[in-house]
Amino acid sequence: MSNADDVKDELLEHLESVANFMRGMGFDPRIPNDVKQALINRSSQIDELVEKHLEH
Repeated sequence: MSNADDVKDELLEHLESVANFMRGMGFDPRIPNDVKQALINRSSQIDELVEKHLEH
């Protein structure tokens, strides 16, 4: 595996972690519902991006 592949894998792992963190924030009752929905939508977009690049 090349260094570029290692960097790509590390970036994808971090993006997955960010998406999971954002989803977890959706359980915080202090966060307004519109913000929760925005977090859910954006985390789904991150998931799609990660899945797209995992396929290659």
